Amino acid sequence: MAAMNTSTVIVHGATGVQGAAVVRGLLSAGHRVRGVVRRDPGTRLHPEAEPVLADLLDPGSLAAAYSGADAVVVQLPLVFDADLAVRQAGAVLAGLRKAGVGRAVFNPAAPVPGAPVGVPFVDARVLVATELPRTVGTATVVTPARTYMENLAAPWSAPLVRGGEVAYPLPADLPVPWLALDDLGTAVADLVGAAAPPPLRIVAGPRALTGDEVAAELSAALGRPVRWNAITPAAYREMLAPHLGAEAAAGVAAAYTPPPPGTPPPPDPDPATVTTGATALRDWARRQDWAAHDAPA
Repeated sequence: MAAMNTSTVIVHGATGVQGAAVVRGLLSAGHRVRGVVRRDPGTRLHPEAEPVLADLLDPGSLAAAYSGADAVVVQLPLVFDADLAVRQAGAVLAGLRKAGVGRAVFNPAAPVPGAPVGVPFVDARVLVATELPRTVGTATVVTPARTYMENLAAPWSAPLVRGGEVAYPLPADLPVPWLALDDLGTAVADLVGAAAPPPLRIVAGPRALTGDEVAAELSAALGRPVRWNAITPAAYREMLAPHLGAEAAAGVAAAYTPPPPGTPPPPDPDPATVTTGATALRDWARRQDWAAHDAPA
C-alpha cells in the first residue's frame, strides 16, 4: 500500500503497555506522537512523545487534544462500570466528530463481537467499532487474532513462569497465534500511513501454538522446564485481582468464559483481513527480564 504523509498522531493509552508499543511503532515509522493523558505522565510516556491533557468524559477537551492531528489511535481503558464505559466511548466519538478528525485506528485490545454481550468494557468497544466508520473519514479496527505474549510476562504470570508453570484460562490443545505487542505497534503504524487502509485488520503471531507448545518454547528460552496449566476463568480472576483490583479482574476473566453449550462458533476471519507479525514466542521470551516482571503492576 502506498503511504500517506501523516505526521502527527494522537495516541490514547500511550502510557500503558499496549499504548507504549503503539507509540514505539509510530515513532519508528517517523511520525510525531502526542499521547493523551489526564495528568503529568512523568516517565511513563516515551521521551520522544508529547503529552496532551484531555478528559475522557469531555468531548470538548478531547476535540482540543485532537486539534491539528492527522490521525488518532483510540484505545479505551479497562472500565467495568456500564455507564462510565459507554460514556467514555461516546465522548471519544463526539470528540473525533467535533474536531473533524479524518482518520482513526481503533485498537480494542481483543477481538470485538458483533453485538453487545453485557460486559461493559466489551460493549463500549462494540460501540466504538460500530460507530467509528460513521464518525471519521477513514476508520480501521485493528485487533489481535487472539491474545498477547505479554500476558505471559505480566506481574500475575511471570513468577509462575519462572517457577515452571504457565497458568492460563485456555485449553492445552487449543492452537493460539500469540502476538507480540511490538508487532501490533508496527501494524498500527502501517495502517496510519497507508493510503487506503482496510476497515478491519487482524494481527496474528507467526505461528499458532497449543498450550503445551507454548510451554516448550518458554522452556527453551528460559533453560528450565515449564508446563502448561489450563485453569478456569474463576482461577484466573483470583490471579489478577491483587494486581488489577476485584472489578477489573472479574471483567477480564469474563472475557475468557466459554459461551453456553450449543452456541455456534464464530466464523473464521476473511484471510484478506489477517496480517502476520514477525516475532516468534521463543525469541520474545529470551528478550524478557523475567525477574523485573515480578514487580507489582
